[in-house]
Amino acid sequence: MATKREVNTRDVEHVRICGDKPLYCAHPRQGGLWNFGGGELAVIHHHAPWPYAEKHPMHGFGNGYKSQCVWMLNRSTDGGLTWPEEENVVVYDETISFDDKRELVFGEVAEREVIDLASPDSMVVFGRTWLGEISGKDGVEVFGALGKDHEGPDPGKCLTTCIALRSADRGRTWESKPTVIYGPAKRRCEIIGYSTALMPDGSMIMTASLHPPSCSAIYGTDDNGLSWEFLSVAGSVTTSLGGMTYPGLVALPDGRVQCYMLEICGSTHSIVVAESPDCYNWSRPRSILRWGHSPWRGRIRPGAQPAQSPFPGHVFYRSPWPLLLADGRIIVVFGRRKPPYGIGAVISEDEGATWSDEFVIRDDASGTDVGYCLATEIEPGRLFAAYYFMVEDGVPHGGARHIAGSLFTV
Repeated sequence: MATKREVNTRDVEHVRICGDKPLYCAHPRQGGLWNFGGGELAVIHHHAPWPYAEKHPMHGFGNGYKSQCVWMLNRSTDGGLTWPEEENVVVYDETISFDDKRELVFGEVAEREVIDLASPDSMVVFGRTWLGEISGKDGVEVFGALGKDHEGPDPGKCLTTCIALRSADRGRTWESKPTVIYGPAKRRCEIIGYSTALMPDGSMIMTASLHPPSCSAIYGTDDNGLSWEFLSVAGSVTTSLGGMTYPGLVALPDGRVQCYMLEICGSTHSIVVAESPDCYNWSRPRSILRWGHSPWRGRIRPGAQPAQSPFPGHVFYRSPWPLLLADGRIIVVFGRRKPPYGIGAVISEDEGATWSDEFVIRDDASGTDVGYCLATEIEPGRLFAAYYFMVEDGVPHGGARHIAGSLFTV
C-alpha cells in the first residue's frame, strides 16, 4: 500500500533526442538506455521513415513501421542535454532481405566474439526481427519453436524471432552474429520491453514476455550472452483478457531481485511488483499504485476527449521502468495514455514496501502514442528519462513521433 507522501520534481528540462518530420521514432523501452559515467549516455530506439500524410502510424511488422526500421543508437556526452547525429550508430537493420536476415540469425559461424557482459563498457540489446512469410509443414514446425507475430498482414504466415546483440565498446561496434532467444516448451518469446541485471557472480538475468500464456519470464546467462536460458515466471494472470508485460528488474543490495510489471486485465489494472530471493521463487505480484490521490486530475485541459485504449478494460498506464537510486530509493517511471497524456512516476523509500503518490514529469503530449520509458541517474538525485512522445507540430495524426528526454531532480 502506498504512502500519502507527495513527491515534487525540480529543475525539469525536456530535450529531443531523435526524430522529426517525416520519421517515426519510437519504443526506446524495446531498445535500452545505458549510463557509462562521465555524462556519456546511449539510447537505442526503432527509427523509420513514415508517410504520416498517407496513413496512420502502425506498430506492427508487414504493414507497420517496424518492417522499415533500424535499431538506432543515439549518444550523449553531456548527461543527456545534446544528442549529436554524428554519434548515431545503426545496431540492426530490419530492412535487409529476408534471406539475408535468416542467414544472419540462423547461419553457422566458426566462432563468436569474446565479450564480457560484466564489463562497464559492454552492452546487450534484445528485440524481435521479422523473417518473412512461411507456409507448409516446415513453417508450422518453425512457428512451434519461434512463434508468430499477430501484428502483421497475415498472422498465420508472419515469422518473427527474438534475438540479442552484444557490444564490447559502448555500442560503437556490434557483433556480427546474434543470439536467438527461445521460449520454454516451444512458447513464443516476445521482447516488447526488457531489462537486465548483473548478478554478484558476474552472470546476468533478463526479463521477457512469453505468449502463451501472457506472463513475465526471467532468463539468465552465465556464458556472457552466448546463450540465454529460461529460469522462471515472475508474474502471470489466469484470465484470457490480458496478462503481465513490460517487466523491469531491480537487484537490491541484499541479493533480492524485484520484477516490476504492467498487469493488464488480471486481478488489477495496475503496475505491480513481485520479489524473489533467488530468481526462481517469486512472491505474488502486488500493486504499487493507489487510486484517489492523482496529480493528473487537475491538469486535464478543457475540451479533452476520453482516450480510446486498444486493450480490454482501458489500461492507460504504459511500460513501467524501475530504477534503484544511489541513496536506496526506487523510482518507477511510466507513460500515461489518457488526458492529460504524459510521463509520470512513483518513488519508494523503503525498497518497495510503500510508495509515494504519483507525480508528473510532463503532461503536454498531444495523444496516446507515448511512453516506453527508460531512466538513469546521472548524479545523486538527478535523473534522465527517455521515452517516445508526440506533440502537435503540423504532422497528421497528432504529430511526428520522436524520442524525447527529461532531466529532473527528485
